[in-house]
Amino acid sequence: MLVGVVLLSAMSAATAFAQDTLTLSLEQAIEIALSESPTIRIADREIERVDYSKKSAWYGLLPTLDGTGQYAKYMVPGQMSMMGQVMNSPTDYNASLGLQLALPLVAPSLWKSIQLSELEMQMAVEKSRASKITLRNDVTKAYYSILLAQDSYNVLEEGYKIAKDNYDEAKKRFEVGLSAEYDYISAEVQMTNLMPNLLQVKNGISQAKMYLKVLIGMDVSVPLSVVGNLADFENEVALRSAEPEMGLVNNTDLKQLDIQRSQLDKSFEIQRSLRMPTLAFFSQYGYSGMGNNATTMNLGGMPIEVEKSSAWYSQGMLIGLTLNIPIFHITDIIKEKQIKIQSNQLQIQREYLENSLNFQIRTSIDNMNKTVEQVNAAKIAIAGAQKAYTISTKRYEVGVGTMLELQNAALAVTQSQLSYRQAISDFLTAKADLDKVLGNE
Repeated sequence: MLVGVVLLSAMSAATAFAQDTLTLSLEQAIEIALSESPTIRIADREIERVDYSKKSAWYGLLPTLDGTGQYAKYMVPGQMSMMGQVMNSPTDYNASLGLQLALPLVAPSLWKSIQLSELEMQMAVEKSRASKITLRNDVTKAYYSILLAQDSYNVLEEGYKIAKDNYDEAKKRFEVGLSAEYDYISAEVQMTNLMPNLLQVKNGISQAKMYLKVLIGMDVSVPLSVVGNLADFENEVALRSAEPEMGLVNNTDLKQLDIQRSQLDKSFEIQRSLRMPTLAFFSQYGYSGMGNNATTMNLGGMPIEVEKSSAWYSQGMLIGLTLNIPIFHITDIIKEKQIKIQSNQLQIQREYLENSLNFQIRTSIDNMNKTVEQVNAAKIAIAGAQKAYTISTKRYEVGVGTMLELQNAALAVTQSQLSYRQAISDFLTAKADLDKVLGNE
C-alpha cells in the first residue's frame, strides 16, 4: 500500500513537471508571437489610433454648434449725461446668451484631408504587417538557432562518449602493457577537451530559449522545449528549386515608401487647395438682458424715481454665408516647392532601396544554393567518416592501428555531423531572410 502511494506521488510530480514545461513547434511559436508579442499589440493600437484620426477628419464635414454666455456687473456705477447734467447710471449688470451654428459647404482642403487620413490608415496597416513579417522572421531564426544548439550538443555528447570509450580502451590496454602511455594520455586529453565545448553549447541552448521567450512574449522563467531537430527540415533542402521566381511586389519597405509618396502627393494637393475659395453657412441667435438698481435721477430739478428691475430680450436670429477668397499668400507657394523636393527625395530613396533589396535576394539565393551543395557533401562525409571510424576501431583492437588514427577518425565523425547540421541551419536562415525580403507571410 505504501509503495503504491509513493508511486502515485511520483507520477503526479512527473505530470506536474511535464505540464509546467511548454513544448512548442515552429508554427505554434509563431502563432503565440503574433498574438502575445508587445510589438504586435503596439501596432494594433496604432491602427486603432489612426482610425479615430480618420473619423475626426470625416467629422469636420458635420455642422458645429457653439454656445456663449456673458455676465458683467458694475462694481462702480457708470455715468451718463442727460439734459446738461452728469449723473450715475442705474444699470446694475449686463448679460447675454448666444448660439452659433456653422457648416462648411465648399472646403477643398478639408476634402483632401479626408483622403489623406485614408492613406494614414493604409500606412498603419502596412506597418502592422511589417511588424508581423519581422517578428515571424525573428521567431523562425530563433527557433532554428535552438535546434542547431540542441543538435550540436547531441553531436558533441556523442563525440564525448566515443572519446570516453577510446580512453577506457587505451587505459585498459596500457594497464596490461599492450599500448604506450602516450595513447592513454592523448585519449584522456581529447576526452577532457570536449567538456568546455559541451558546457558552452549547453549555455547557448539556454540563451537561445530565453531569446525566443522574449520574442513570443513569454515569461523567461517558464521552462520551454521545442519540437524536432534540423534533420527534419532536410526535405526543404532537397526540394529547393534552382531559380524560383522572385518579385518585390509584397515587400513591405517598398510599400511603405509608395504610401509615403502618395501622402506627399496628397499633402501637395492640400497645400494647393488653400488657394481656393471656401464657402460656409452660419447662423446666430442672441438673447440679452440687463438690470437696474433702485435710484432717484434728478432731471432739471425734477426727481424721477427708478425702480429696481431686470429685462431680457431677443437680439434676433441671423443666417448667412461666409465666402473666403485667398488672394496672395507667398508662404503657400514656398511650402508647395518644399513638398515637391521631399517627393523627389523619396523617389531617389525608393530606387536605392529597390537595388539593395534585389542584392539581398541575390545573396539569399546564392547562400541557399551553396548550402544545398554543403548538405549533400556533408551527408557523403558522414557516411565516409563513420566507415573510417569503424575500420580504425577494428585496426586498433587488433593492434594494427594507432590511437592517433582512431582519434582523427572520431573527430572526423563529429565534424561531419556538425557540418551537416550547420549547413541545414544556414539554408533555413537564408530562406527565412528571403521570405522577409519578399514580404511572404
